Amino acid sequence: MPPSDKKIHTGVAYLGNRIVSHARRDLADIAEACDYVVHTVSETDFHYHKASLEKIFSDSHRQGLEVWADPWGLGGVFGGETFSRFLLDHPDSWQVLSDGRRVPAACLHQPAFRNFVREWILTVREMGADVLFWDEPHVYFHWDLEWAGTYSCACPLCQKLCRKQFGESLPATMNETARAFRLRSLRGFLEEMVSFARTKKLKNALCLYAFEGSDEYELIWNDLSSLKQLDVFGCDPYWRWPPRTSADPREHVTRFSKKVLTATIPLRRHSQIWIQSMRFPKGRETEIRAAVDAAARSGITHLAAWSHDGGAVLDTTLSEDPGKVWRTVKSSFQSIRS
Repeated sequence: MPPSDKKIHTGVAYLGNRIVSHARRDLADIAEACDYVVHTVSETDFHYHKASLEKIFSDSHRQGLEVWADPWGLGGVFGGETFSRFLLDHPDSWQVLSDGRRVPAACLHQPAFRNFVREWILTVREMGADVLFWDEPHVYFHWDLEWAGTYSCACPLCQKLCRKQFGESLPATMNETARAFRLRSLRGFLEEMVSFARTKKLKNALCLYAFEGSDEYELIWNDLSSLKQLDVFGCDPYWRWPPRTSADPREHVTRFSKKVLTATIPLRRHSQIWIQSMRFPKGRETEIRAAVDAAARSGITHLAAWSHDGGAVLDTTLSEDPGKVWRTVKSSFQSIRS
């Protein structure tokens, strides 16, 4: 994926199926419209599905697809509707709110969690991954708590590191020191992981929430998009997703495409926009074509759809006509590729 490559690359997330014969049929279908596939590799996969996923990765390559691996839901730190065994096995590694309550997400500074993510990297590399897709990394976040000034993480380890770095403890209520420490924590964690992946000859792609209206989030966006070892940077501007009920797909995707390109072009990186292909009411599937067209016309190099089946595999993402959603994604991708 050299920076001079002007080709539009298309991909799709594939999850929920670990039956190899079934996956072969799906991958052949995917390869008709895509040149890469994003396989979720959750903690359940890490512990129980390595053999089948290795075969699925291999079959993906046979179809001519580049294989991306997604640390889906690992430690409650990355995006994904899945449970974390790490949190059950490491109760002392949970994040702690500034009011003292523990929350089910791994502290980014905990050595046990960093070691676990490095082990995950080595595992997916051995399975045949080409690219690591860092899916919406975040600290524990709750709107109501944030509004009240309660934040994460303020565990004893974070308190110790904050005193070392800033000369003061983390407060009970959010302030500038806490914001700066949170940003430094997120960047430090990701910087270590993408650098480790690069030493293992893996490429790195990062996706952040498509969110506006927060000065702190703008700092997070600008800081993380500039990580040296990134090959692809992008976001997921879903226009039918809470808190919005329905934005104009063309305008919404165009706006975030320009935001992504502002971050990637100066650094000669590839850009990515995720196209919503889930939670669609029947009859609104044509919005997908408008979104794909908007991203392509903006100059985005990598488009991807979440997910292959129109969201049918999960209750939280189910479309009313998932088959039509996927067919629309497929025809839209085929159109821009031709």
